[in-house]
Amino acid sequence: MQGPVRGQRQDGAMQDSLPAYPRSVGRRRRRGSAVRFRHAVEILWAGMIVALVCVAALLALSWIQSQGAVAIVRAQAVAIREGKLESAYDLFSDDYRASMSLSMFRRWLRRQPPLAGIHNLQIWGRSVWRGTAILWGSFQDDLGHSYPVRYSLIRENGDWRIDSFQVRADVPETLPNTEHFHYI
Repeated sequence: MQGPVRGQRQDGAMQDSLPAYPRSVGRRRRRGSAVRFRHAVEILWAGMIVALVCVAALLALSWIQSQGAVAIVRAQAVAIREGKLESAYDLFSDDYRASMSLSMFRRWLRRQPPLAGIHNLQIWGRSVWRGTAILWGSFQDDLGHSYPVRYSLIRENGDWRIDSFQVRADVPETLPNTEHFHYI
């Protein structure tokens, strides 16, 4: 014997079968869309987290690489403050020392009174790339005035050496452009 035909019960009576609800297909599609959307959002979040981790790793690597350069700058600031100008001068690069003698460096420092009283040196910007480093920051003098400073360092024989540094002039001018730096 054959099994019951669609819509027919076992006892042979016909059963009214209702057609599928017309929106049930649409609901399934929406559920599928919602699942796909949720999956896309999860992938987007995961991608953003991976990107943030990569950026944090690059920043940490740059910070670690710049630590040696910052240490040299701080050592020079301490040497200048303590009057150990020979030690401060030795932290410059060979090219810098070839262009400026120790006596010239001493004369330049005498004309820059804020440098003799460097206090609270803060480095707030760092850029390191292939053996060069640029450090931005500021220091305060004995009177508490703040002076922006920019250091350029290079690697010589595996050690960081100061190639130049600039201190912004703190003298008001009549011209609107007051962003002048003294180069040494």
